[in-house]
Amino acid sequence: METRLLIVFAIFLSGNLYWCYRYLEVAKNTDISTQQREDMKESIQDNWVQFACIAIIITMLMAPVAHNILMTTQ
Repeated sequence: METRLLIVFAIFLSGNLYWCYRYLEVAKNTDISTQQREDMKESIQDNWVQFACIAIIITMLMAPVAHNILMTTQ
């Protein structure tokens, strides 16, 4: 079970790196207008927050289960 928890943490980390990359890519893009850039950044921020919240909820749900499994195997 602890492997699953580590997988969730890895997904959480890689997902945050992905959304950070997308955000910085849009922020540095000078080919689009300022208003369009701000709209795209806002959309990315919304998706980023949704991803982070879901990942945190999944981690919070899995942590007690992983802890109980570790306690029963010792």
